[in-house]
Amino acid sequence: MLPSLTFFLGLLAAYFWLQKRHSRTLLNNVIDSIKSGRNFILEKSPFLSLDLPINEMQLVLDENFEKISKLQDERKNRIHAFNEILGGMVNGALILDANHRITFSNTSCNKIFGRGSEIKGRRLEAVIESIEVLEALAKISRGEQPNLIEFKFKLNGTISIFEMSAALLSKISVSEKEVYLLLFRDITEIRQAEIMRKDFVANASHELRTPITMIKGFSETLLEPSELNEKYRRDFINKIFKNSIRLQTLVDDLLSLSELEGSQQPISPTTNKLCDILKGIDIYLQDKPHIDTNKIKFDIVEEEEGFLFDAIKVALAIGNLIDNAFKYAGDFKKVLISTKFEDQGKVITCSVRDDGNGIPEPDLKRIFERFYVVDKGRSREKGGTGLGLSIVKHIAEAHGGYVSAESELGKGSVFNFSLPRFP
Repeated sequence: MLPSLTFFLGLLAAYFWLQKRHSRTLLNNVIDSIKSGRNFILEKSPFLSLDLPINEMQLVLDENFEKISKLQDERKNRIHAFNEILGGMVNGALILDANHRITFSNTSCNKIFGRGSEIKGRRLEAVIESIEVLEALAKISRGEQPNLIEFKFKLNGTISIFEMSAALLSKISVSEKEVYLLLFRDITEIRQAEIMRKDFVANASHELRTPITMIKGFSETLLEPSELNEKYRRDFINKIFKNSIRLQTLVDDLLSLSELEGSQQPISPTTNKLCDILKGIDIYLQDKPHIDTNKIKFDIVEEEEGFLFDAIKVALAIGNLIDNAFKYAGDFKKVLISTKFEDQGKVITCSVRDDGNGIPEPDLKRIFERFYVVDKGRSREKGGTGLGLSIVKHIAEAHGGYVSAESELGKGSVFNFSLPRFP
């Protein structure tokens, strides 16, 4: 009897040992499945009965695994959508891990900072050498929220200015400690525009102040009791008159430029022929005594069909080009005005060519800037404002066209004003 009891107790101990071992194996498999993200289904075991707690756990785990699977799918979809949004952005976007290694880079960032190549996997410091960017990341790590920062980056041989915002995202995976999102925007043109606006205000103030000061000074002298002879009085009055004309011209140019830059519709295009405009250009030039119309020659093609453009604005632009030649070309014999068709008749170009002194290469690159003149002394002498060529440029661009200049010292210059058939 005792041996039988001992045998039975041994079998019972073995059963519970096997049950415990199998349960531990099942639990380990469950844990592994949770870590790996796969759905593990418990199998029936001859050592487990349905009324045991482990089998009840299976039903709960099955339900939880289904929920977890749905949450994982939703999370993957959200991450995919998030990446799609960042990837389609015009501005640059980067995602960094805690070690500042790039885990995501959209097309814009690859184009800007990678020069078109993939930068994913590289450290940020190796891609963007900027103390400002690193300081912003350090602030985020400390729980601070940095303001928008600006930094300079050399792009295609030129210095570009970028604006960056950064934020600390929630963990994307359980292995990551910190995830940074960086957004970049190229503000080079904005900053250049701000500089140009400041320069414009400063130059305009200076140019306006000069004739006003002259008028005021000579007027005060004439108003004071003095023994000025008639010659000096006439000379003073003549200077007042010239400076008033210069002031009027400057104000007119400023108003024209303001209209072109500030209006959403700076031009009113109608069907016109450029040849007709040029045939009547002498009307524009008649109030400019410094222009000798005998030196102007024409070589104009006749248009069978008209172009869409603002006749008044185009006449102003071509008139400014002619005026510019007579003011700054120096010693020249003639000014040739010619037209030609380009791009299979889709573009017509008016060229104003002189055989004067020419323009130095450094100045040639800047002559379309506002208030820029090659010879300031000659400009004041001839009544130039430094705005004429800038107005020409704005008129051309408002029509969807362009203006260009070529010059050779000692041989003269040519300015090309091109208009498309349809703006």
